[in-house]
Amino acid sequence: MRSARVALVTGGAQGIGKAISANLAKRGYTVVITGRDATAVDFTVREIGSSARGLTMDVTSPKSVDDAFDLVEETVGAVGVLVNCAGVIVRSPAEDYDDQQWRQVIDTDLNGAFWCARAAARQMLPAGGGSIVNIGSIASETGLAGRASYTTAKAGLSGMTRTLALEWAERGIRVNTVAPGWTRTEMVQTGFDTGTLSETALTGRIPLQRLAEPTEIAAVAGFLASDEASYLTGQVIVVDGGFTINGNSP
Repeated sequence: MRSARVALVTGGAQGIGKAISANLAKRGYTVVITGRDATAVDFTVREIGSSARGLTMDVTSPKSVDDAFDLVEETVGAVGVLVNCAGVIVRSPAEDYDDQQWRQVIDTDLNGAFWCARAAARQMLPAGGGSIVNIGSIASETGLAGRASYTTAKAGLSGMTRTLALEWAERGIRVNTVAPGWTRTEMVQTGFDTGTLSETALTGRIPLQRLAEPTEIAAVAGFLASDEASYLTGQVIVVDGGFTINGNSP
């Protein structure tokens, strides 16, 4: 059972992932929303409606990933679009990281994206192709103090994007990354709430003078997933309101 109109979104129940799930549903995809929190997944599925399906999956476990993709293929159809959006962050001075904190971020944000891309490719290649969209971060383009594991994972994701795009281009799979800037998500809000981030300071550095909304990131991801982006592969598209080009010149 194969269909290019099946999209699987990891971390698809909240924040940017939720916005991407809704965007893809509007584009006519059957969207499989995955995450570890079954309650959050079920809530988002109900909110999006009949074009959404929910599935519990742990991206840090290759077995959980492979089992989930097999189940989707058997019950919904082969995955034609994968969006790797699952992510976590640890804010800590590098010298205070413990091993488990480091592994948690790398396993979720980088290793998990590879496990999912590998599983998706095993369905896309026999079907003649597909599109993989990774959700990176401007952290791959800059340094962010106190977020060593996160910036490392996102930089690795950019490298993985280019390599997989090269490997699979001739067989019809496109691989791209969206690198959002500061976006109004639950993850960023925790930084505001704990005082590790200042919204005033951030918006002062952003030329557009505001944070992104999740729907704005989702629009770019939806475009990259679609045939409208048929000649785009191996690219990291920065969506940051101009943050990374701002030299703060007087």
